[in-house]
Amino acid sequence: MKNTLGLLILFLSSFVSAQTDYPLPSELSEISGLEKWNDSTLIAINDGGNEPILFLLNLSGQIIRKISVTNAFNIDWEALAIDDNFIYIGDIGNNMNERKDLCIYRVNRSEIIHSRSVIAEKMNISYKEQRAFPPLSNERHFDAEAMTFFEGQLWIFTKNSTKPFDGLSFIYMVQFEANKTKTLSKVTELKLNRTSFLKDAITSACTQNNSIILTTYNRMIKLEFPKQGMTKSNLYFYPHIQQVESCVSIDPRTFFISSEKNKFLGPAKFTKLQLP
Repeated sequence: MKNTLGLLILFLSSFVSAQTDYPLPSELSEISGLEKWNDSTLIAINDGGNEPILFLLNLSGQIIRKISVTNAFNIDWEALAIDDNFIYIGDIGNNMNERKDLCIYRVNRSEIIHSRSVIAEKMNISYKEQRAFPPLSNERHFDAEAMTFFEGQLWIFTKNSTKPFDGLSFIYMVQFEANKTKTLSKVTELKLNRTSFLKDAITSACTQNNSIILTTYNRMIKLEFPKQGMTKSNLYFYPHIQQVESCVSIDPRTFFISSEKNKFLGPAKFTKLQLP
């Protein structure tokens, strides 16, 4: 009986996720974007109203170096994406669905390595489906905090703020072109539950091999792309509701997520998740 019980405990423990929280410096209390720079370094940004700065972090959330983007404005920086050559900064936050100045900045990775200040290229964007600023409360699908580089394009997932809440996230794709203004057309919709903003509004995205990981305030969602289309599944539920604003995949089972400071949901957090 004792051996059987021991095997059962071992079996169950393999399904328990390890979570390690690290304190964030006060300079990152409004962290809103996170990406993997290399195996030992991450890159982060703060939310709107802060300085236009890129932060290089170690895997404990401590700041290694700061890089100023000298020709950019942080109106509402909400997302980071990365490819082999560039970092993309999404100034796409649009809480009230009334902005007409959404844009994406692009910074050369090689310049970040060698300098403490960089100049960014800029692409302005708008959404074809948005015709009013702001639209009616039941049509507010045009805030966005989730962007990732996947299969040669930037993918943007909008954050639903409709009333009543309908659980839809609009998906847009775009290839960056400097000094251009692009009107994006919705590619498709991601249908989540018609629950609430706290459970089913998309807050960040990251790429993991051939899949995309999304976050809400209560879970992580995995999107996969078999030949027949897109499938989604719940990857991980947080122990409690928290203002998760960014995620990054280090390997198939290791993630870092960050939570912005919120007077209701608690202080800013930097968390390593080791999934079973």
